[in-house]
Amino acid sequence: MATNLNHFEVFGLQPAFAVDRSALATRYRELQREFHPDKYASHSEGEQLLAIKMAAQINEAHTVLRDPVQRAAYLLKLAGVDVPPEQTTKDTEFLMQQMLLRERLEEVREQPDPAAALDELSAEARGLISSEEQRFAETYDGGDLGAAEDSLRKLQFLAKLEKQIDELEEDLFND
Repeated sequence: MATNLNHFEVFGLQPAFAVDRSALATRYRELQREFHPDKYASHSEGEQLLAIKMAAQINEAHTVLRDPVQRAAYLLKLAGVDVPPEQTTKDTEFLMQQMLLRERLEEVREQPDPAAALDELSAEARGLISSEEQRFAETYDGGDLGAAEDSLRKLQFLAKLEKQIDELEEDLFND
């Protein structure tokens, strides 16, 4: 395997947002077995270094491709669009929605049933993420890189919200 492959090529995939995660995981395990540095312990130093380099490339590619936000950013990067993480969407309606969702998140502890409130918020966030992932796929596949870029920015917001929900859930149930 060449060391100059893009992440999709490492796994023998065509660049696309839709990825079969099960097939990706299976191929990842196959590649890990094939290029595990321990397998090359008795080989030359050059072959050992190559195996280490390949294992690192496989790990990085897997990390990016299994995460929808990182995969979307990577697809745009391959298309020549670099999306700085500090840039935000200009969609004021979306930004207002995010503010309201975060306010609800902050108020979860004060609810009569915090677990139910958090479950409801989590389900809403998952629905928004799913819709935005679909929008990204459609705009990217349709060649509208500007809309795909905006969609990625929204996905970044939503992923952060999802992480905050998970952190609060862990905090609530570990008290």
